[in-house]
Amino acid sequence: MQTQYSIPVVHPAFELLKNSARVLHFIAASVILINAVHILEVHDGNKLLFYTQVVIAADIFLLVLFGGVLLIEAPRLNLIFRLMEALTLMGIGITLTGDGHTWFGILHLVVAAAYLFLFKRERRVLRSEAVDIRSTGITIPDFVKDAEIGWNEVKTIIPKYHSIFIETLRHKKMEFNLRRNLKIDELEQIDDFCKKHLISR
Repeated sequence: MQTQYSIPVVHPAFELLKNSARVLHFIAASVILINAVHILEVHDGNKLLFYTQVVIAADIFLLVLFGGVLLIEAPRLNLIFRLMEALTLMGIGITLTGDGHTWFGILHLVVAAAYLFLFKRERRVLRSEAVDIRSTGITIPDFVKDAEIGWNEVKTIIPKYHSIFIETLRHKKMEFNLRRNLKIDELEQIDDFCKKHLISR
């Protein structure tokens, strides 16, 4: 018998993040474009910096307009653009702060930090969006930090062909749809594994 099972699930928070990708890219592109125009008009600024930011913003706008399906089917592309946006916003924040626009600079740095956080979470989603069932307990994926639940905290766990239901002794109920239906033998093995650890806790 296996000592652990990893069941790919559809997590609502992760799905919301995936579905918000275009809006988040659009916001980043708009901020980058506005800053590029600001550099050129207000400061008689560096044209190279202006054109660089315009090209980056244009690339992101093209992704938003024509890459909707790509963002879902090729999530690594989404990651590349998210990192590019975060680094560009960070550069804008540092530049604004250096030019004496402290508050605008800090605002851009905060947004850049938020985009870096999203990049980190999206990267993690790519690697593991699964409920892990081990001999030590259950790991539930979450947006900020995965939850570890020991067998002594589990009241019920019911694996089904298309979903998995978990209830803790504190009456917290969680149900996740599976990314793919379990086969009969997989379902039986997981069910036996869970029953064994629930009985022996």
